[in-house]
Amino acid sequence: MTTDQTKHEIRGHISAVRMAEDVKRLVALGPRHAATEAEWKAAEYVEGEFLKSGVKTRVDKVPGIRAWYHHDTRVRVVKPVEQELTGVAILGSGRTSREGVEGDLVYVGQGKLEDYQGLELKGKYVMRDPPRALTLDNPTDETAPQGPTDMLLKRGVCGFLEHSRVKGRILQTDLLSGPQGLPVPAVAVTYEDGQYLKELCREWYAVPKWFKRTEANSPVRLRVWVDAESKESHGLNVIGSIEGRELPDEKVLLVAHHDNAFGPGACDNATAVAVNLETARVLARLGKPRRTIEFVSTTAEEYGETGASAYVDKYVKPNPSAYKACLVMDIIGNGDHLYYITESICLGKLVRNSPEVNEVLKGMCGDLGYEIRGTPLEYASDDGPFIMAGVPTSYLAKLISSSWPWLHTYMDDFEVVDVNGLAVMAEITANTLWRLANE
Repeated sequence: MTTDQTKHEIRGHISAVRMAEDVKRLVALGPRHAATEAEWKAAEYVEGEFLKSGVKTRVDKVPGIRAWYHHDTRVRVVKPVEQELTGVAILGSGRTSREGVEGDLVYVGQGKLEDYQGLELKGKYVMRDPPRALTLDNPTDETAPQGPTDMLLKRGVCGFLEHSRVKGRILQTDLLSGPQGLPVPAVAVTYEDGQYLKELCREWYAVPKWFKRTEANSPVRLRVWVDAESKESHGLNVIGSIEGRELPDEKVLLVAHHDNAFGPGACDNATAVAVNLETARVLARLGKPRRTIEFVSTTAEEYGETGASAYVDKYVKPNPSAYKACLVMDIIGNGDHLYYITESICLGKLVRNSPEVNEVLKGMCGDLGYEIRGTPLEYASDDGPFIMAGVPTSYLAKLISSSWPWLHTYMDDFEVVDVNGLAVMAEITANTLWRLANE
């Protein structure tokens, strides 16, 4: 079959309707927190669809992840004024007693390491600004996806507070916890409540005229209640494969995570899972490629790429030269541009995506008549562990926060998905994978 015939065959078999059904089924399970029953049901659905497509399928348990369940959250300013805020616990947050946990608030700007120097943090809540899109200057460390969490815990903070980057009564959560969760409460409030707290901390615009300040630097004090529970559990990685006919021990990968952090998780990341499934369905009809193709649906991306790291530890590190290329998809369900990521931050380390695989991806988009552009990104997805293991890796994304604000919100539901756009994504991934597996 010629290259043009292959492209025609791939395009003819892609179904946006089929992918829409995949997304709906996964969204109905949300939130799909890693290691919970909802995540297991998502993995079971992925396994079933891989089997229907005719690809060989296996499921790996990923231990060391606590199943986290959220019930209720309250956030209240108790000094210098009393004010109830709108908040929700962040994935992995520690629980509090019924009385809650009180502490003064410290606002640290962007939250870079230098922003914490000279501050007394013991017994206090730390609030920073949300991560900035398309940059590499966001704080992180090796213990959490976003933020120097371990350092702050060692310094005795009593909790964490984040605010949405989106205006309106919208709750939007960032990522602070690893797979074992946090020992202290971590909550997110609305954008407006975040600005209100900053005014209380720094400018006093939010203090009523009748309030008489008695201290030069009267602290802002919070009380936070989090009703949540967690228990030791495991996540599930699901792997489908089409065995290579000439070089079966050499592999190219397509990766997307099926867990999510908050809300329904349609674009983060049910749409990428749907494209992963559709790519497997389409390529299974083309016969055997030269190299083996694996379709990897990972757990616990929201806990610092834990599922991808487990795959890398089990399969890649024993034989890294066998892994020739990896495509990772995340936040692709809507947005104003299609990007390939050039570099990002993964657990405190700068990781650079493969220029060679990015060029293949860029060239394929050009051949198919689609536009794509490169950009750095503030945080890595499941590409990080593969890059650090030496696998040439590319990362496809669309819903970057400056162009699509609903990431990690309740609005990330099926209604915001560009369903027909998923057909474009599947065409790009199927053709790129087939090229990488055969050339």
